[in-house]
Amino acid sequence: MKFIISSIIGLVAATSSVSALANTKSEFSFDGEVNAGLIHNSALSVDEIDDVSNSSDNGNEIGAKLNARWSPKNKFKMVAGYSYQLQNYNTFSQYDLALHQVNLDTSYQLNTGELGFRMDAARASLAQTTFLDFQQASVYYGLFVQPQTYVRTSLKLKNREFAELQDRNADGKGVSADVFHFANNANTMLMLGLNIEEEKANNQEFTFKSFGLNSKITHKFSLFGLGSQVGLNWRYLKKDYLNVQEAAERDENRQVLTATWSLNIWDNFAIKTELERGDYSSELETLSYEQNLASLGITYQW
Repeated sequence: MKFIISSIIGLVAATSSVSALANTKSEFSFDGEVNAGLIHNSALSVDEIDDVSNSSDNGNEIGAKLNARWSPKNKFKMVAGYSYQLQNYNTFSQYDLALHQVNLDTSYQLNTGELGFRMDAARASLAQTTFLDFQQASVYYGLFVQPQTYVRTSLKLKNREFAELQDRNADGKGVSADVFHFANNANTMLMLGLNIEEEKANNQEFTFKSFGLNSKITHKFSLFGLGSQVGLNWRYLKKDYLNVQEAAERDENRQVLTATWSLNIWDNFAIKTELERGDYSSELETLSYEQNLASLGITYQW
């Protein structure tokens, strides 16, 4: 709790300092986004607290993002961001989800690559009641191994605090590596990522090691003279939980496939659609389920 509050205060202070220090020799800019849309969820579930439901529902969602960028020198860059996303369901309001996120990213361009430090903090609420605070600090290094191929590695430390389920409070650490390849004048992007983590909870029943893969492809093109982008993302996550005496195994495997399409009606205004299919399997039968998500919305950027 203290960490997320200090993160938000630090973010505001850093952004204010940036505004004061910006001058004609530095580059300072803002950008933002607001969105609204309709959603359908075939299985209302909250994985973080093992709340798995077979109920489906329709609803709406709204969101906003704001980013501030500062580049006082060619090699140094600072980005501060805040985002808010709210999902409201028509029937099962107990699954109404609100998510606040803040981040601060600083990086320095070396002769051989880019070295950076990033802080992320998030607070999640169900039915207007906070149930989870999350914080993560990471150090990363990235470089172009070829003119069109970028590789980034990172070391992460994270913390999760639950409002009512203290047994699940946990500290974690992890490493990740991502490869980005750009083609067709950067209109096509392919990404492949690997992530390994270990999380130690207050109750060893919830301590686990995980292995994850993330692959994504996006392509920008013109449709009827309008800018358009399609994307396909596949994520895989395997969690191995610590077996405590005769406690039931709860190892998990998750596979999620997401397809997206956006169409720019005007320069800053777009229609976005998203379809997602998730297969969540666990050695605990009560935590195994399949989920289909669909959304249709509009987005305005500036």
